[in-house]
Amino acid sequence: EWTTDDGRIMVNGQPLVLKGVNYFGFETETYAPHGIWDHNLNDMLDFIKDNNFNAIRVPFSMEMVRDNPVIMNVHCHNNPNLCGTSALRMLDIFIDRAAERGLLIVLDNHRTQSGGYISPPLWYNNSAGYPEDEVIRLWKQLVMKYKNHWNVFAIDLKNEPRDAATWGRSNRNTDWNQAAERMINALHEFPGFFFVGGIEWGGRFENAAQYPIETGRAHLNERVVYSPHCYGPDVYDRSEFHVENTHEYAKNLDRIYTAKYGFLAEKGYPVVIGEWGGKAKPGTRDAKWNNWFVDWIRDKCMTNNFYWALNPNSGHTGGLLEDDWKTPIQHKLDLVNRAQPNPTKFKKHNEKICITKGT
Repeated sequence: EWTTDDGRIMVNGQPLVLKGVNYFGFETETYAPHGIWDHNLNDMLDFIKDNNFNAIRVPFSMEMVRDNPVIMNVHCHNNPNLCGTSALRMLDIFIDRAAERGLLIVLDNHRTQSGGYISPPLWYNNSAGYPEDEVIRLWKQLVMKYKNHWNVFAIDLKNEPRDAATWGRSNRNTDWNQAAERMINALHEFPGFFFVGGIEWGGRFENAAQYPIETGRAHLNERVVYSPHCYGPDVYDRSEFHVENTHEYAKNLDRIYTAKYGFLAEKGYPVVIGEWGGKAKPGTRDAKWNNWFVDWIRDKCMTNNFYWALNPNSGHTGGLLEDDWKTPIQHKLDLVNRAQPNPTKFKKHNEKICITKGT
């Protein structure tokens, strides 16, 4: 049973402590998790489990769901029984193997069409044949497919709305908060959490103070989770990253991020950081920001998070692994371990799911 209570996300009435990682690929032209072009999928999932993560955010495209193409670029010898598999069958396998390792899954609507650099700015894309009702239909297909999978505990309705996207402007065509409410109501059969990102690349929720997500149904409202994305100078450099005085640096960033979304936790809304990270090479501005960010989310009690990303082939951020997809990058692992050192543990045993409390 997934629910929220006074800003906390809960499982079976106990706080759920999340240490998550993004693992992408289903949203690309390969329609499969990256890295399996050389390595066994089990090795990737074992790395996640062995490094104390308990959840994976899995980006996908609506095109993948609609067309269900055959997956591409798979090392057949290292991944027996995967070559020639359809995309949705691959997703089944991924979810089941994650469940075997006690790993939770968030399904993330990352793009409408596969490939490309970024998703379209709004939750629909009429010109590409994905109006809102089609997006909802495809989401329903996934929800009905996975609603009884114990480890599929959340769906992320739309990755990083931006540009024309608004919040609280009463414009049906651009208001992301109203669209999220419509989508949640349409997907009411899903028993888990509904992740709602902010506008302007997922990071801004200022208008949620006046216009929180309100579905009109208490049992749905209590499963809404606000999920901001946040990055430092390696992804997008800003003037606030160039303040040299350590005290002023921290004070200024706290003011900026509290106004964007930190206030949500202060007001008792549940928050899970959906993406954060960067190359964070020691001695760089990005490392300074990453270390500050970990301190800040700990101070704000917002340490439930999904690090971006496992994949080394994420251009601006890199990943937890070197380009060989085997060697861990220890300074990044140290960051995520400090952000969330003791997550909730799940283990399947005799057809039951045993839960060990996190802290």
